[in-house]
Amino acid sequence: MPNDQGKWPAWRPSTSAVGLGVLAVLFIIATFSAMALQRRSDLMRDRQVNNERLVDSLAEHTGSIFRQSSLVLAMVGERLDRETRLSPHDPAFKEFLAHLLLHAPMVAAIRVIAPEGRYLHSYPEQPPAGAVVADRDYLLVHGQGGSGIFLGKPIISRVNGKRVLPVSRAHRTPDGKLVAVVALMIRLDHLNEQFESIRQKPNGAIALFNTDGTMLSRGPLDETMIGKDFSQGPLFREQLTKAQAGSYINVVATDGQLRQASYRVLDGLPAVVAVSTLHDDTMAQWKGYAATLLIIAIPLVLAAMTITWAMHRQLVARESFERLLARRGADLELANEELRHMAEISAHHLQEPLRTVLSYAQLLVRKTGSGENGEINEYLGFIRSGIERMKSQMDALQRYLGVSQIRPHEPVSLSRVLAETMDLLEPRIAMAEAEIRARNLPDIMGDRQHLAGLFHHMISAILERRRPDTYQKISLGAERDGEMWHLLVRADNTDIDFGEGETVFPLMGPGSTPARGRGPTLSLAICRKVAQIHGGKMWGETTEDGEVRLHLLLPVEQMPG
Repeated sequence: MPNDQGKWPAWRPSTSAVGLGVLAVLFIIATFSAMALQRRSDLMRDRQVNNERLVDSLAEHTGSIFRQSSLVLAMVGERLDRETRLSPHDPAFKEFLAHLLLHAPMVAAIRVIAPEGRYLHSYPEQPPAGAVVADRDYLLVHGQGGSGIFLGKPIISRVNGKRVLPVSRAHRTPDGKLVAVVALMIRLDHLNEQFESIRQKPNGAIALFNTDGTMLSRGPLDETMIGKDFSQGPLFREQLTKAQAGSYINVVATDGQLRQASYRVLDGLPAVVAVSTLHDDTMAQWKGYAATLLIIAIPLVLAAMTITWAMHRQLVARESFERLLARRGADLELANEELRHMAEISAHHLQEPLRTVLSYAQLLVRKTGSGENGEINEYLGFIRSGIERMKSQMDALQRYLGVSQIRPHEPVSLSRVLAETMDLLEPRIAMAEAEIRARNLPDIMGDRQHLAGLFHHMISAILERRRPDTYQKISLGAERDGEMWHLLVRADNTDIDFGEGETVFPLMGPGSTPARGRGPTLSLAICRKVAQIHGGKMWGETTEDGEVRLHLLLPVEQMPG
């Protein structure tokens, strides 16, 4: 939640690592879940496409059987129209029927039956004498005025004992009187075998229904279902009322299982072909794929969790160390501040005792007079010299400690700072008859006051150590060295000798008093500290010809704007 200033609090790295780890785990889970769902959708779509392709093929094949049967019925009807005086079981007509069966292999038999149920003609079997089939549904329908092709319920033939599907048509006189019923007996065993051979194994099913819901054929064959009424199933109650062809997923009436099915109504015929597959088979295939994804995903999730936990522990340890380091840094900064403060107080308060001692030493000098007390005067001179030296060191300490005050950095032009410094030191420069030249001084980010002090102390130290009665040249230049500016100050005719090895610029060295001596002065120690608090460093060297070189490294920081 936002804080009082309306800003969201910053998360610690350890918390961010846990958040990223959780996101990584969620991403893995979401990705693999999406893959599994997509695979499920693809399997369902592929199964539906396969079912629709198969049902289209079956509709075409089964429709051709019924169209062939309709053609045979029409040809028999035309022959009956031409030969109105045929006697029952006429041999010539029987040969005609035999010729027709040669071109219709799916037809088991052809019957011509009188309205009262007597057999007028039959091929290939001869029915028993006196056999009557007046109870067959196709005779009842045509006897009640039914016209066109009629698909009867599957029956067991009373002539040959085979299960057949009767396809019949009425033969009437021009005035509409029923003369005979021509019926073809389609071989159901052959149709069932064909459905069984092409259905999807192991649990796929193919069924042929009458549009009234009666099952006419099925693969796999189930004798108990043939001829049974399924008009209350979802195919007839829901799907056929919407469209003549389609696909659906529902619990079917044939076996009470959830199936994915496709169906087609045969063109111009009262029949429906349906193809279905068990939904559990598709789900079993999908579950195998999902299990494979799970086997892959679990190690990835565990790896992400392990990496996240390891990162979290490392970052927690790092944050703990950083907090400890910050506390130590704060304690050290406080200790340094207290030490600096104590040093300032000490340097300030020691001035008073020194002034008191110096005052009384001067009074003793005046009291003792001159001549007879030479030793006392000498001793008092030592006292005064020591006090002045101590006072000078106290002043130097105060000046050095003053450099520790750090202000916010701002853009600083070193060329301009040098010009201002030269203006301030103009009297000393003129008195020393020194020449100062500068080139390529950059603009940097820093404390303007400290940088001005750096140039002031550096030039002052060089002028202070100028050899008497000599002309001095001082040059300043800068060039970039990686991420640092390298400033080089060169001066001749000085008595400064940095010697060999690393230059440390000691604070309390011989150069901390006005008296001449060998080595760097207090001013150079202050310059070194200014360079350090700006993130740089300073060192010096003396060449064989006596030239003094001061080197400064100051960081290159991006200027604002």
